[in-house]
Amino acid sequence: MATTTIYTTTSQALPQACERVIIARFKAPARTAAICIPDTAWANVTTNAPAQYREILLAVLDNAAKTILNRHLNSFSCWPVDIDTAYYCEQALLEEATGSNSEWLSKEQIEAAWQESATRKAWITSSNYASNAAFRKAVAHYESLITKLAGKTSAYQPSDLDLILAKIKPEDLTTELGGFVVRRIEALRNKPAPAEVDCDLL
Repeated sequence: MATTTIYTTTSQALPQACERVIIARFKAPARTAAICIPDTAWANVTTNAPAQYREILLAVLDNAAKTILNRHLNSFSCWPVDIDTAYYCEQALLEEATGSNSEWLSKEQIEAAWQESATRKAWITSSNYASNAAFRKAVAHYESLITKLAGKTSAYQPSDLDLILAKIKPEDLTTELGGFVVRRIEALRNKPAPAEVDCDLL
C-alpha cells in the first residue's frame, strides 16, 4: 500500500515537482494537517478549460482534496502518520469534485444559501440596486439561474452557465453553495446532447 506522510505543520510539507500541498484545518482542538500529493488531476482538468474558469476549477479540486483529508482524519481519535494514496488518486478527487460523494442541495437549501452569499450581498447593498430597476432585474435573473440548478431536469443555454461562473464572487466558491454550483455546471456541460432525429425519413 502506497502512503503519503501527514504533517502537522505546514512548514514540514515541502512539495516536489508536480506536487500540490493540501492543508486541512481543524478547530476542536485547533490543529493542522498537510500533505503533498501529485497534481495530476489539477493539470488534467485545466488543460482544455477556458482561461477564465481555470482558477475556479483549481479551487474546486483543492476543496475536494481538503474535504477528503478532513473526512479521513475525522474518523480517527488519534491521527495516523500517513494516508493511503488511494484516498486522493485522480478518480477519487474527481468523484468528490463532481458531486459523486456530495449531497444534492434542494431548492430551499439553495435559496437559503443564496440569501447569505457574498455575491447577493454585494449586489443588493450597491447604490445601483436601489436606484436602477434594470440592475434589480439582472440580479433577479441571476438568482433564478442559481436556484434553478436544484432541478435535476433543468435546461440551460451555454451562455447562462458562463454567466453564473463569471459573476459569482470568489468568496462563494469555497462554500457549500459554490461547490454545488460548480459541480452542477460541470455536469450540465458534460451532459450528452440528445441524438438528432433524421426527419428526412418523414
